[in-house]
Amino acid sequence: MERSSILRWVIIGVVVWLVFQYGPKLFGFGGGDGASTDVQPLPPESSCSAQLPCAPKERPAAPSSCELVGNRFKAQFSSRSATLEHLWIEGDRYRIDGKPIDLVTTSEVEWRRPLRFDWRAAGADTQIPFDVFDWQVEKAGEACVFTYDGEKARLRHEIRPTGRPFELEVTSEIKNVAKDKLAHRLSVEATSWRMQSEIESHLGRQSPFITEVVCAHDGKVKKMTPGDFEAGDFKDAGFDKGWFVQPGAIQFAAVSNFYFSQALVPLGPAPSSCTMQIEERWNAAAFADKTKDPHYGAMYRSRLAYDRRELEPDQSARYQVLAYLGPKERDVLAAAAGGTHGLSDLVDLGYFSIIAKYLLLYLVWLFHKIGNWGIAIILLTVSVRIVLFPLTWKQIKSGFAMRKLKPEIDAINAKFKNDAQQKNLATMELWKKHKINPFSGCLPAVFQLPVWWALYTALQTAVELYHTPFLWFRDLSAPDPFYILPVVLGGTMIVQQRLMPQQLDPMQQKMMTYFMPLIFTVMMLFLPSGLAVYMLTNAIIGIVQQVAIEKYWSGSQPPTAAAGTGGIVVTEKPDAFAALRGKKNGSGQ
Repeated sequence: MERSSILRWVIIGVVVWLVFQYGPKLFGFGGGDGASTDVQPLPPESSCSAQLPCAPKERPAAPSSCELVGNRFKAQFSSRSATLEHLWIEGDRYRIDGKPIDLVTTSEVEWRRPLRFDWRAAGADTQIPFDVFDWQVEKAGEACVFTYDGEKARLRHEIRPTGRPFELEVTSEIKNVAKDKLAHRLSVEATSWRMQSEIESHLGRQSPFITEVVCAHDGKVKKMTPGDFEAGDFKDAGFDKGWFVQPGAIQFAAVSNFYFSQALVPLGPAPSSCTMQIEERWNAAAFADKTKDPHYGAMYRSRLAYDRRELEPDQSARYQVLAYLGPKERDVLAAAAGGTHGLSDLVDLGYFSIIAKYLLLYLVWLFHKIGNWGIAIILLTVSVRIVLFPLTWKQIKSGFAMRKLKPEIDAINAKFKNDAQQKNLATMELWKKHKINPFSGCLPAVFQLPVWWALYTALQTAVELYHTPFLWFRDLSAPDPFYILPVVLGGTMIVQQRLMPQQLDPMQQKMMTYFMPLIFTVMMLFLPSGLAVYMLTNAIIGIVQQVAIEKYWSGSQPPTAAAGTGGIVVTEKPDAFAALRGKKNGSGQ
C-alpha cells in the first residue's frame, strides 16, 4: 500500500477516534430534567437524621397540596416543605404514552425536590430549627401561599405563574419572632436525579438525559458534568465539602440536559454565589461495586446561595426568585425572565455554537414559513450546500486535475511497483511538474467541517424536533423505528461512492465504497431521524451534483493524451455512470 494511502487511513482512524472520544464536547449537550413520566428509584435514605432534622410533629397521612396552572404547564406543590412535587408540561409533543411529561424526577425525596428553600445553610441554623417541616396552605388558586409559624420565626411563601411559558415567581419572607437576634442563611435549589443507565451513550448516539449543572455569572457560563467531581477529596480551587462554589454576579443557577432545564434566576436580593454538586449514590451496603447496583446514579444539584443574615426581633427579610422549568425552546428561553438574564445560554451547541446558532435560527424561520420540520431540514441542507458550493467547486477542480494525471500515475506505479521509495519520488516530481498540490482538495473540506459539525449539533440538540413526526417515523429526535432511513442512506452512499472518480487501488476503493457506508448505516440506526433526513438529503444532492459535473466536464473537455508505459494513449471522455456499469474509461475503473 502506498505511503499516502496509509496516511489517509491513519487520518480517518484518528478522526473517528476523536469523534467518539470527544463527541460530547464537539457536539455539545444541554440540558434539564427528566423527559420521562416515570420517576426512577433512588437508593434508600432515611427521612430524618442528625444531619437532616425534621420537625418533631407527626407528619399528616395525606399532606395537602396546592396546584397552579400556568402558561403551558401545571405544577403541584406539597405542604411538606412547600416544595415542587410535580410539574407537567402541556402540549401533544411533550407527552409519553398519552401522559404529560413530569420534569420532577425527585418527587419521592422531599428535601431534594426543586424549589426547596433551605434556611439552614452552613453557618446559620438558629433561626429555623428544622430542614423539613409542615406548612399550612393559606391560599390556593391563582397563587399558592404557604405559611409556617414557629417559636423563633414566621415564614410566608408565595408562588405564582408569571404569565410567560414555564415560569414561576417565588416570594419568600422570614420574620424573627424571638426575643433575641437570630441568623439564617438561605439557599434555593434545582435538583434532578438520573440513573447511570439513562445517561449512557450507544454507538454514536448521545443519551438526551446526559445532565450537567450550570452557573451563569459575570457574563460567563460555568458547566460541570460528573467527571468534574471525580476528585473525591475536592482539593481543587473552588470546591468546599463536595460543592463547587462560584462567586460573582449570578445570573442563574440550573440543572440541564439535552432538551429540558430547571433554572433559578435571582430577582432580589443578589446571592453571593451559586453552588453546584453532582452526588453519586448507590446502595453501598448491598453492592461493593457501584456499577453493579441497577439503581446506581447521581443527584444533580445547583443552588442560589445567599450570605448569612442576622435579624433583630420583629425584623423581616424578603427574597424573590424566578424559576424556569421546561423545554429548551430557543424563542421561549430568549424571552424568559424578561429576556435579561441570558437563559439562552442553557442551549449548548459545542465549539461551533456561533455557526450552529444561526443555522437553528434559519431552521426555525423555515419551519414558520412551511409548517413542517422535516421539509425545513431538507431545505436547510440544500441551502447549506448552495452556500458552500464555492468551496466544493475548488475541491472538485482539484479532483479533476488529479484525474488527468491518472494514466501517468498508473505508468509510474507499473514501472516502480517493487520500489516504493522511487515510486513516491516520481509521483511527487510529477505533481511538481504540473503544479498540483494533492492536499489542496482537502483544504476546502477542512473549512467546511465547522459548518457540518455545527449543523450536526444543532439537529442533535434541537428540542423543536422532540416528538415531532415526519413521514413514517413519529419522532425526529429519535432513531427510525423501522430502520428504513439508515438502510436507504447506506445504499445512497454506495451509489455516491461508485459515481466518484476512482483513483485508488481496487482494495482501497472497495473499502471506501462499502466499508464507510456500512459504518454510517450502523451509526444511523441509533442517531436521531432528523440527522438521517439531513444526511440522506446531503447524499442525494451529492449524487445529482456529481452527475451534473461529470456531464459538464465531458462536454467541455476534448479527449486527452496520456503517457503510458510504452507511448501515447488516447483516453475516452469521462462517463458519470461508467463505474455503475463496471466499464473502464480514462478516468478510472
